[in-house]
Amino acid sequence: MRTASVSETRQQLSSFLNWIKGNRKDVVIENRGQAEAVIIPFADYDLLQEARERRRRQQTVDALKKIALEVSGRNEAMSVTEAEEVADELTTEAINNLVGQDKVIFQA
Repeated sequence: MRTASVSETRQQLSSFLNWIKGNRKDVVIENRGQAEAVIIPFADYDLLQEARERRRRQQTVDALKKIALEVSGRNEAMSVTEAEEVADELTTEAINNLVGQDKVIFQA
């Protein structure tokens, strides 16, 4: 890894890009001594994007699991028969709404 100031990066960007490509290492860009950004090889960027996507998906799965636990906790007292009745009501309501919007034709 290499560090460079913002002004040094501006002046030597082309040489930094060549160095990164040749060495497959990163350049940390500092502003007043504080790290602000990193220039990385593109192959590493692809890996970073994949890792970010995996993390986003895992966070989504975790959130859905949490919701499922909350919902199941709220409905512990509901019997299977009651749950089926609610499902039937919701299905009937959904079908009637679609029929009312002329999006489906329902023939019994």
